[in-house]
Amino acid sequence: MTRISTALGLALLTWTSLACAEEAPLPPSDGAYERDVQIARNLTEQSRQATVAANLPLTESQANAFWPMYLKYREEVTQQNLRLGELIKKYSREYDEMTDDAAKDLTRTYLDIDKRKLELKEQYLKKFEKVLPAALVARAMQTEQKLDAMQAFTIARSIPLVPPAAH
Repeated sequence: MTRISTALGLALLTWTSLACAEEAPLPPSDGAYERDVQIARNLTEQSRQATVAANLPLTESQANAFWPMYLKYREEVTQQNLRLGELIKKYSREYDEMTDDAAKDLTRTYLDIDKRKLELKEQYLKKFEKVLPAALVARAMQTEQKLDAMQAFTIARSIPLVPPAAH
């Protein structure tokens, strides 16, 4: 867990410095956005369950109740991640000719994805609390949050800020 915390701290520190810099956009046609989204998704999805399991000492009966719910939760989160991937593709296509309307639409869609992910966390928190003690639910949610933050950073670092003056 300490490694995750350290990595998260470094990621946030790096992000803070990058957020203040004006970055040149990556050419949308080279697939860089899509590549980074896929890398971030694979890095965390492939190891996510193992990481959660390593941080969640469950009895056999707890595991039998928790893991099917957790996998369902991840399926639903993955749907939102796919929406985010599509939004990033749209952003990369529209970047050079960004209009105010397009910027508004992108922002609202991004916030809707974030909102839906939070709603899923709240929904599944209640389900997890029915089968696990509060401390284990908190550990599971903390681990999820840390993995989500690392995934978000991996994606965010390659996406340039919206041009200052949309058309």
